[in-house]
Order: sequence, then structure tokens, then C-alpha cells
Amino acid sequence: MKKMMTLLLIILSMLCLHSCRDPEEVTAMNEEKMLDDYMEMLKKEFNLRMNKGAYYVKEEQLVAGDLIHNPYSYVLYSYNIPRYKSEFFYNREVIHVEYPPTKFRFEGGDRLIWPLEFEALKDIPFFNKTTKSRLLLEIIDYYGLRPYLWSSLIYDKSKGNDFEKIEKILKKHGIKYDKKVPVGVSKRTWVCGTMLKESNDESFEKNLISKNTVLIVIDEECGNQIVEGKVERLKMYGKKLEEYFSKPRNFEEIDWYEFMKFNNIHPIITIYVGYFSKEKIEKIRDEIKPYYNQKDFTILFYYLVDNGNGYDEKYVW
Repeated sequence: MKKMMTLLLIILSMLCLHSCRDPEEVTAMNEEKMLDDYMEMLKKEFNLRMNKGAYYVKEEQLVAGDLIHNPYSYVLYSYNIPRYKSEFFYNREVIHVEYPPTKFRFEGGDRLIWPLEFEALKDIPFFNKTTKSRLLLEIIDYYGLRPYLWSSLIYDKSKGNDFEKIEKILKKHGIKYDKKVPVGVSKRTWVCGTMLKESNDESFEKNLISKNTVLIVIDEECGNQIVEGKVERLKMYGKKLEEYFSKPRNFEEIDWYEFMKFNNIHPIITIYVGYFSKEKIEKIRDEIKPYYNQKDFTILFYYLVDNGNGYDEKYVW
């Protein structure tokens, strides 16, 4: 009887180690475990190491703009929050996952390359890791390439860029950042296709230009194939990404300009100009062209035209 009581006390004590802990302590333990999961997954799947001390995870969930508590949702944050010189650039999205990244099912989650389903991606290098690939691409976008583009490349005079002069021209014409206009961050992590002059139902799948999008490959044939459910061109770009991460890399040491060129990445910077006439926008476009290298990225103007029943979205670049 005494042995049974002792055993029961031991079991109860072990149960209490978890259940009797302060909820905040349990949350902190879960967050630390999730951060370890991030690091483990990136190293195992993509040969990528990150400085763990530069990031932290919070247990939360963002739904329709409201923060609600959900113990199975986590957000990866960087302590080094990107701060941009220009008012035209900002980050308001976060890297959000609902399950530990080491437990992701390859076929689970959102469609990585819209509108292709998992069956179409299962033999495509890099992209066949769907949810894990999405997570890596988001990390590259928010904490690597986008900060490099918006904080460094667009100001790099050695590469033919001078965004300070561009911003002066924009302000001279009364163009300013409007946070009510959704041109901040694209929901697509990686996309290929072509730039069009206007947005409509027929062009939607090929249209890369509705928002600031960083991980873009300008390849019309690739975009057309994906719309048709074909993957030949996509496979080529998947092989490039797979090759890039075939050798061990440290995230904080990646040369993002080299990454862009190796993977045919051509970012698009979208600037909203409201109801300006096309002629005026073309004049502004011609004014800024001498101050950036169109081989590295494209600055695109987004404007609206009254069609009598509403407004059409138009673009000049």
C-alpha cells in the first residue's frame, strides 16, 4: 500500500510539473520550442542556418486584423525590425504559421503556386516542399531580400540607383504614401509571369503588379504555363532554388544581390498615384528612369480610371 501511495505521489508530481506551471511560463516554453523547430527545419530541409538569437516566436494568431489567442498558432519575429528611409515602404505582414514547421505535411497548407495543387508540384524541385518552401520564401522576403531592396539596393549609386532623387521627384508631383491603398505587401510568396498595363479578370493570373512583390521572375511563358496547369518552366526555377540551397549557408551572410541574379528575381515596386492622367504619369516615369537600373527592378505606377460604373486599375512602367 505504501509503495502504491509513493508511486501515485510521483505520478501526481510529474503531472504537476506541467499543469501546475504558470500559464505564462508554459507559453514561453512553447515559444522557445517553436523557435527551435524553425531552426531545425531550415537546417534539415534547406541547409540554412539562422542566428537564433536574432529572432523570437510569439504564440498568437492574426485573424481579420484582430489578435486572438490560439495556443497552436505562432509568429516568427526578428529583433532587427527593418526601418526604411522612405515613407513609400513599410512592412505590416508577419510570418505566421499554425503548426510547428517540423510537423508540416508537404501537401498541407495554402497553395504555394496559385492555382496549382499539390499533385502538380510533387515532382518540382524545391516547390514540392510546399508549406516548408513557403515558410523559407517568407523569411527570405521579409527578413532578407525586401530589407536589402528597400534599404540598400534602391540607394546604391554604384549600381545605377538613387531613390533619394526619385523620392524628390515624386513629392514634387504631389505623390505621397497612402496607407489606405493596399500596395504594401503581396500575398504571393513567389510568382512568375509578365507585367501588364491593366488589371482585369482575364489577366489576373498573369498579373504581377497589384502590389509590391519581391520574389518575382519576369517570364511570360512561365506564367502562361501555370495558368494552364503546366510546370515545365516552373521546374527550371525550382531547380535553381534547390541548387542555391544545396550547400550550407548562413542566412545573415547571404549576398542578396547575388541571390537575385542567380534565381532570376526581378522585384517590382508599386507606387499609387490616384487619379493622375496617363500622360502625367508617363512624364513622371520618364523623369525617374535615369535614377534607377531597370535591369535590377521595376518601379511601376498604379492609378485609377473612371469607367462610368466604377474604376479600372491601370499601370504605367
